[in-house]
Amino acid sequence: MTLARLARKYGAVIFFPTFTVTTILVDWTHTRAWKEQQRQLARNKELLTD
Repeated sequence: MTLARLARKYGAVIFFPTFTVTTILVDWTHTRAWKEQQRQLARNKELLTD
């Protein structure tokens, strides 16, 4: 089998799991950064109100 035939045959098998994992990791990273930002805002607000 040629490389092009293998890519055509198994393209979806490789693409969809890779896309799914990438999407999950990007969302997880964004959520982690957002939560850290929310914690920082809460700390700053707490410091301002004391």
